[in-house]
Amino acid sequence: MSGICLMSEGKKEWRKEEKDLVKKRSAEEEKQLEIEEKALTDVLKGPNRAFGDLIAASGITEAMLDSLIALKDLEGIQGLPPLREIEDMRYAKSTRKSARAEIERQKQEEAAKARVRQVDDKGRAYGTGRRKCSIARVWVQPGDGKFVVNDKEFDVYFPMLDHRAALLRPFSETKTLGMWDVSCTVKGGGVSGQVGAIQLGISRALQNWAPDLRPPLREGGFLTRDSRVVERKKPGKAKARKSFQWVKR
Repeated sequence: MSGICLMSEGKKEWRKEEKDLVKKRSAEEEKQLEIEEKALTDVLKGPNRAFGDLIAASGITEAMLDSLIALKDLEGIQGLPPLREIEDMRYAKSTRKSARAEIERQKQEEAAKARVRQVDDKGRAYGTGRRKCSIARVWVQPGDGKFVVNDKEFDVYFPMLDHRAALLRPFSETKTLGMWDVSCTVKGGGVSGQVGAIQLGISRALQNWAPDLRPPLREGGFLTRDSRVVERKKPGKAKARKSFQWVKR
C-alpha cells in the first residue's frame, strides 16, 4: 500500500510540474505578443504614421503596396504621390518600345508610303496566289461585291460555307466587304488548295490596289504564302510516316 501511495504522489507532482511549465510558456508567448504589438504601435505613431494609418485604415492590398514601393524611384517628391500617377509611370515604363523596334517601325512606314497603286488598263489590280498544287489568278476592282470563279458564281463553285467564309476573310479583315468585284481563274489541286490560292491572290490584289490595306492584311497573315505540301511516300512505308503492321514470323 505504501508503494502505491508513493507512486500516486509522484504522478501528482509530475502533473503539477507539467502544468507549471505550460503556464510559463503561455506567459512567455503573451509577453512576446505584447512586445510585437508595442513595436507595431511605435511604427504607426512614429515618423511614418501617415503610411501606417493608410495601411491600417484602408485595408491596403498587395498590388497597392507594390505601387507604394515604387516611391523609391521618385526622388525630390514630398509626401505620397497619388497611386494613379505611380501606376501611369509603371505602365509607361512597361510599354516603352526599344529603339530598335522604333527604327524598324519607321522603316516599314516609309516603305508603305513609297508603295503606289498598281492597276492594269481596265482599272483592275492583279494578284497571284498559290497553295499546294493550285494556282489562282485574281483581279479586283471597286464594285458591288460580285465574285466570279472560273466563270461561275463563287457560291456555286464552292458550295461549302467554310470555304466561302475563308474567301471573304481578307475583305472582312480590312472592313471592305461588299465593296469589290472579284474575278479569278484557278486550276490544279483540290478544293482546299484552290481556296487557299484564291485567298492569297485576293490579299495581294487588294494590297496592289490600296497599299494602306497592307498592315491589316499582313497582321492577319493573309500575305504569307503557305508552303506546306503533302509529304512524299517513303520506300518501305505504307505512307509518308505510317509503317506496315509488324509480323514476328
